[in-house]
Amino acid sequence: MPRIMVDDKLHSHRKIVRAGVQAMGLWVIAGSWSADHLEDGFVPNYVAERIDRDCEIHAAELVTAGLWTVAEKNGDQGWQFHDWD
Repeated sequence: MPRIMVDDKLHSHRKIVRAGVQAMGLWVIAGSWSADHLEDGFVPNYVAERIDRDCEIHAAELVTAGLWTVAEKNGDQGWQFHDWD
């Protein structure tokens, strides 16, 4: 079963600090969804919208911080976790 692991140094990593708390909430829950659905780190925009009503803002913060990239998979627009593997 896939898992999303969070390092105990997450709190102080510059990318995490740059992204902000709300964006990191989206990151954690979207990561859980992606692992549960075997999406290899891809998060469709309609899933992110269900998780976070401000997902466009927070996803942009994750992209700017280098934690996500804009992506497409099977015709769905969304985001890809950086270094999922």
